Amino acid sequence: MFKTQSDVRQIKAPKYHQRKDSRKSFVKNQLLTAKCETVDSRFSASVQDLSPGGAFIYSHKKLSVGQEIAMTIQLPAADEFLRVTGEIIRVSSDGYGVRFNIIFSD
Repeated sequence: MFKTQSDVRQIKAPKYHQRKDSRKSFVKNQLLTAKCETVDSRFSASVQDLSPGGAFIYSHKKLSVGQEIAMTIQLPAADEFLRVTGEIIRVSSDGYGVRFNIIFSD
């Protein structure tokens, strides 16, 4: 069963800095990693600013706005994974802003 971003629960992590807009910015020693997949490639990326609606991923892979992406993000301090599909909504020199479309629950 899956949930839309409006149904998603807040992601709790033991060490993070809460931002006013509900995104979580994890401390440097808590690196989140995502296994990413697009139509034509598979790659790993570091995750920052994880929120119920999306995330920023660091990658030098060539992606474009509007491109669909599937990600499995390993959450800190647990054997818990977040599986999502999303869309690239922002491109910068060091990575991409991803808006989640579907969040899958186990």
